[in-house]
Amino acid sequence: MPGLSQASVSTVIIACILAGAIAFVVGVAVTVLIRRLAAHRHLDVPRRPIWRAPVTVLLVVLAVRGVLLASGTQRAWAGRAGYILGLVAIAVVGWLLTAVAVVVERAMLARFPDAELENRRSRHVRTKIILVTRVIQALIGAVTVAAILWTIPPLRDIGVGILASAGVIGVIGGLAAQTTLGNLFAGLQIAFTDAIRIEDIVAAAGLTGRIEEITLTYVSVRVTDNTTLILPCTYFTTTPFQNWTHKGAPISGMVEIGIDSHAPLDALLAALREELGRVLERSSHWDRGRGDIVVEDATGSAVKLVAVVTAVDGDAIAPLRREVREGLLTFLQENYPAALPGG
Repeated sequence: MPGLSQASVSTVIIACILAGAIAFVVGVAVTVLIRRLAAHRHLDVPRRPIWRAPVTVLLVVLAVRGVLLASGTQRAWAGRAGYILGLVAIAVVGWLLTAVAVVVERAMLARFPDAELENRRSRHVRTKIILVTRVIQALIGAVTVAAILWTIPPLRDIGVGILASAGVIGVIGGLAAQTTLGNLFAGLQIAFTDAIRIEDIVAAAGLTGRIEEITLTYVSVRVTDNTTLILPCTYFTTTPFQNWTHKGAPISGMVEIGIDSHAPLDALLAALREELGRVLERSSHWDRGRGDIVVEDATGSAVKLVAVVTAVDGDAIAPLRREVREGLLTFLQENYPAALPGG
């Protein structure tokens, strides 16, 4: 470093270290103070909150930068280092704002804990909170990057040049970002229209599953074979799909059984309805709701019977249908074997 004595450089470095250490202690003290104030108000703050690191780093960066800028008039290297630390401070501020958004999200979600399917309002509010937080985090990231680039003169000049030709570039960028922006607006539409919610049971793309996550660009659905189906948000705004739990958790299912047309229909229906009641009473998947057997169709030598049952939720309908099918077929084999087709 020309023009500087080793002693003066050491003095600045030592001052930076002391300032950083003091700022670190202040950051820890601020965290302890906030935790104590929160405890007096009966608020639960973790021992290591997510915002502690960015607050401490920000204080250290600002303290060191202040020392460097104070000596920057005589020391050009200190001024350049202070400028770099200014960019770091902007990035840390973005980090801190993102952490604050997460803290607010967690506090709001705590008021609406993970709900069962019956609590539609809680699931709708949780979905909206999560998606709005994602939007805020994306905006914070974009503003942070823009602020950093704006403080760099060469990049600022490039940005002005780009804006000057924004007509052509805007068209190209609009076409390139059409899908991304479409998914972004579709995600916002999902958040506020209540079409789907986290934990909803949906039938989409030929598969049935439970919605696990809704982001600004895609929706993940855990299907019945325990794999994850990833669909763009635009799928749920442009393609018809079934939401089994949109109006409530209980869902109806049907079980088809064929019998011989020569079987005594009245006596057989009465016996099957009694057996259906016993099967449902033994099942933990039944919601104590509807359960009946009706004649659906009769063609040639076969009569199609349909058992209509209701399950507690979308996950329970498949096992309930299996229990009913197995129970009724076993009952027919043991008591009315001649009623079965070909019997």
